[in-house]
Amino acid sequence: MPELVQQLPDGPIDFIGDVHGELEALQRLLSHLGYRPDGSHPDGRHLVFLGDLVDRGPDSPAVALLVRQLVINGYASCILGNHEMNVLLEKKRTYNRWLGHCEGMPGPLEQAPQQIATDGDRIKILDFFRTLPVVLEHDALRVVHACWDTRAVEVLRRSGPDADVVSCLRVADDALRRATMVGASDPCAKANLNPIRRLLCGPEIPAFEGASRQTIRTPWWETDHGDDRACVFGHYCRVFLGEGPAAEIERREHPFGGMKQRWTWASKRTICVDFGISRRWSERLAGRDPNLFQTRLAAFRWPDEVLVDDLGHIIQPGAADEGVFL
Repeated sequence: MPELVQQLPDGPIDFIGDVHGELEALQRLLSHLGYRPDGSHPDGRHLVFLGDLVDRGPDSPAVALLVRQLVINGYASCILGNHEMNVLLEKKRTYNRWLGHCEGMPGPLEQAPQQIATDGDRIKILDFFRTLPVVLEHDALRVVHACWDTRAVEVLRRSGPDADVVSCLRVADDALRRATMVGASDPCAKANLNPIRRLLCGPEIPAFEGASRQTIRTPWWETDHGDDRACVFGHYCRVFLGEGPAAEIERREHPFGGMKQRWTWASKRTICVDFGISRRWSERLAGRDPNLFQTRLAAFRWPDEVLVDDLGHIIQPGAADEGVFL
């Protein structure tokens, strides 16, 4: 079992946000970034994946196996996301039917077809997920899937070199139930008080009436997060939501609102690298021209401090208050 808090490598790094089974987008992005098929880079750059490799997209097994091989080759690192955790917890969802549990699941598979993992590949993927840390860091950078919380990270540091992340999560859930007795009445309790869930899912508040979720993700990066190092994370989907009542509800539910919302890099030294690729399946289903996709898979280049997306656009997060495709 791995240490849950591990060291980032030195040198230039490309941080890739949530992939969600979008193999073609990942392959294009790696090409735009200049990586060779084995994961090596002529400039010695290192890849760091921010979790949520799988679910919703068409080929989660291939994405997970590709990243696994890049890690084995020594050219990449990867942290755990909430979707990998759900897989390890054996949670059966319509969006992770690639695991092979299609029978009895609601919703026709044909609407968003997913490549089903073979038995052998499923074992490899699960074993790979069990090796992933929750946090990576060095003197200048902190990396987490959803939320940096110093106290939660310190709990993980004390878990030791052979910690099992699933066991740690369940122990914390059980302790929370015994200590507070709020688990059944407060839908936010687990996400806010379990240190692993807080790092993987971020803090939440109860949803307003009429929302599609019980809870709402809150923008933790707007407050002092107790560390001067730059922080790179994913999880919080940046998408262009359009106009109208439905879009307004989405803006209230998602902290970033739209793709051109304010960047946080210039002022808070925090950057989210999730550009909504989890919704690309719906754009594909609607027949949208791939060149007009509003969702993106993106990488944040360090120390360059630029973003590159799967269509080859370059984004300057510090150039203005709003993110603009150049």
